[in-house]
Amino acid sequence: MLLIPAVLFDRVTWWPAAADLRPHATVVAADLPGHGGSDPRLRYEPDELVDDLAGLIAALDVPLAPIVVGHGSSAGLATLFATRYAVHALVTVDADDSFALDRDRYLQTMNLDALPAPYRNLVDVADEPRLLRDYAACIRIRPHPDPPSTARHARLAIRSRPPADPDPGDCRMNIYDVPGRFAHLIDVDRFVCDIKRLL
Repeated sequence: MLLIPAVLFDRVTWWPAAADLRPHATVVAADLPGHGGSDPRLRYEPDELVDDLAGLIAALDVPLAPIVVGHGSSAGLATLFATRYAVHALVTVDADDSFALDRDRYLQTMNLDALPAPYRNLVDVADEPRLLRDYAACIRIRPHPDPPSTARHARLAIRSRPPADPDPGDCRMNIYDVPGRFAHLIDVDRFVCDIKRLL
């Protein structure tokens, strides 16, 4: 299972869910370049990032196709991964292809105050002012395109709140009805159950 955090956030945002999923799957929560423990780059091209994530999965030598989970502004990267590599399932969490590239507006849409108190320390915002704009090409990837006719993986869209456009194509959509844009942290138990159903 490959867990990709939203741009400006690191892999730590996945730790509560990853801990609960670990007995059931090999779980990798990856820092995107320039986030957490990952070095910054001169450029952040979606194709290169997806190839690097695929290389990370290949290095684990796990013989099964992964479940790829993208949060928020990284949902498009997860989708791109699923169009280029074999996956067991594609899951997007609070995906949105209309993210503001202004850092303050972007963080306001994430509603960090809605996070449960025990998890607030897990959500550390990257301090690099240009990072959001540097990831613009990744953020603009449509998180729910029509799948290619050869796609044979399950697709699940998890949303904290009902989206303005309720049609995610052929994705199954689960609405958690919780505040903010961190459904996987606000309702960890439900998120874990949803993912376990895909295993």
